[in-house]
Amino acid sequence: MNNAVYFSYFESARVSALAEHFIRTMDMRDAVDPPIIVAEARIKYVSPARIGEPLEIEISVAEIRTKGFSFHYRIVDARDDRLVAEGETVQVAYDYEAKRPMPIPPSMRAGLEAM
Repeated sequence: MNNAVYFSYFESARVSALAEHFIRTMDMRDAVDPPIIVAEARIKYVSPARIGEPLEIEISVAEIRTKGFSFHYRIVDARDDRLVAEGETVQVAYDYEAKRPMPIPPSMRAGLEAM
């Protein structure tokens, strides 16, 4: 499996987690275009995975700060829980109109803390 695919897996897990845990509590404008940007992404490849193998992506909040937060990811083989890869992304709350980072909105913080 191509190594770049893992970042897409991270993205899918991130979008699902955000939708499930706090986008629904935000106003509609923010739910359609959440006020966050990914500032950093890294991955550690641990063992190979082949196309067609059943993989599970685990996501958890690693840290919450004033203007940003990080997610930790684990990709495991669903058959035997073998670790395939793990990584982290750092997201920053972002004011698109002002074009600068902003404090995490209270509803977003509450959703992150509930994860």
